[in-house]
Amino acid sequence: MRIYTELIKSEQPTAVALGFFDGVHLGHRAVLSAAVSCKSEGLVPAAFTFSSTPKSRDNGAQLTTPLQKAELLEKLGIEILYVIDFEIIRDKTPEQFVREILAGIFGAKKVFCGFNYHFGRGGTGDRDMLKGLCSACGIEAKVLEPVKVDGKIASSTEIRNALRSGDIALANKLLGYDFTIRSEVVEGKHLGTAMDTPTVNLCFEEGLIVPRYGVYASLVTFDGRTFPGVTNIGVKPTVSDSDRPNCETWLMLFEGGDLYGKTVEVRLKAFIRPEQKFSGTYELRAAIKRDGETALGLLGE
Repeated sequence: MRIYTELIKSEQPTAVALGFFDGVHLGHRAVLSAAVSCKSEGLVPAAFTFSSTPKSRDNGAQLTTPLQKAELLEKLGIEILYVIDFEIIRDKTPEQFVREILAGIFGAKKVFCGFNYHFGRGGTGDRDMLKGLCSACGIEAKVLEPVKVDGKIASSTEIRNALRSGDIALANKLLGYDFTIRSEVVEGKHLGTAMDTPTVNLCFEEGLIVPRYGVYASLVTFDGRTFPGVTNIGVKPTVSDSDRPNCETWLMLFEGGDLYGKTVEVRLKAFIRPEQKFSGTYELRAAIKRDGETALGLLGE
């Protein structure tokens, strides 16, 4: 996949998916897949998005990192990705956006967006305006209707709400994959080792959403291998007075030594209980052991 951070003219006609695509959830995938399907018509599947949110969106709490987003788009079949600073186009009118960007830069023949897509200066362009302006430029525009799962619309806002309430099952359904925290393992205080529950510690990348504080059943992948885990997200109130959240996971069945410096993916599968403060490390160790057994049961191990 080719990634552009500047408005460089495409050498080939394209089918363009429009959106910020935070989370690349099921609703986004309908839009992206529609663009990808146009490859059979000789159009290059492309996506147009921004390097940051056009405005303060949910305090900047994103569902995916820029790297995760790009990887997901590539897996779906997007071949050209434009990731543009919003400031570059924020003052363009809807007419200018269609004429200069979609027609001029992309050479778009078909354009796809979600039901709530807005564009142009002040977000004044809506789905109907997009269709009309595109038609005048010889572009076919199609608006995809919302995707629903269990009566819920697959939207970034709905997924954030689910994560903040600890409903990881719903969040994963709406995403179409498991919510994932990816980071290099950092060194902790080795308290887990002292309690016979050695853990891997990951930091949340700045701007990434932090799910509800609590304990989760998880699957942890590194070096091409996957292990069951029990993950605590929060501030570890029993052993720490820090207010900075982290992601700490005990790999119950892993006996391969420390993982410091390795990049690890933690996929949250099920919420077990809220984070809580215990009277001491003995009570904490007992709780972790119980959580481990619960996680293994939930994961079918």
